[in-house]
Amino acid sequence: MPFGKRHTNRTVYAPQLYLRKAERSGPMDVLFENRYYSRKNMMAEFGRKYAVGPRFPSLIGFWILYIIVLVPALVDRETFSDGFRWMFGIVGLVMLVNSFTPQIYASTTIRNAKKQNDGVQPETVITFGDTIELREGMIHITVEYRKIIRVVHLKHSYMLMIGKRNGVMLDPNGFSQGTFEAFKRFLREKRPDLKIPE
Repeated sequence: MPFGKRHTNRTVYAPQLYLRKAERSGPMDVLFENRYYSRKNMMAEFGRKYAVGPRFPSLIGFWILYIIVLVPALVDRETFSDGFRWMFGIVGLVMLVNSFTPQIYASTTIRNAKKQNDGVQPETVITFGDTIELREGMIHITVEYRKIIRVVHLKHSYMLMIGKRNGVMLDPNGFSQGTFEAFKRFLREKRPDLKIPE
């Protein structure tokens, strides 16, 4: 899916110069811009890790334990009653459905975004200056840098977490102004107290 236009001109990153200019001329100009269209793999990954779960270690642990108990239950009919086997089967079915919850979460999130924008998937545009400004269709959110509690680099996205279950999602390949590497240097300067992953 498209990630917005790319600038071919080389960006020179000079954070201290930007900050001195901002002090002289008022509000800081936009230094970085990230644009993307939400994809199912991005949303499902976030959903599994932070929003709805279940996380892979929990899933793997459950299914290992389930199989360990399931085999004797099927073989030894005298020790395990029919009621137990039925209950065990229902628990397995519920967990199987729950395994696909992140995919359902991703599809529902993208579908709802389209509904709110006349059936068209909106582009997410995030700008970084004095504050972080997120725009997605009719939605506009402002986030202060001090609100970031953690930064996480997932497989398909780069998350600026502002809570245990919510954050600002970036596409590492979606920078239309500035570069991903320069952005990480900028973030380290803004929040030296945080660990900024590569």
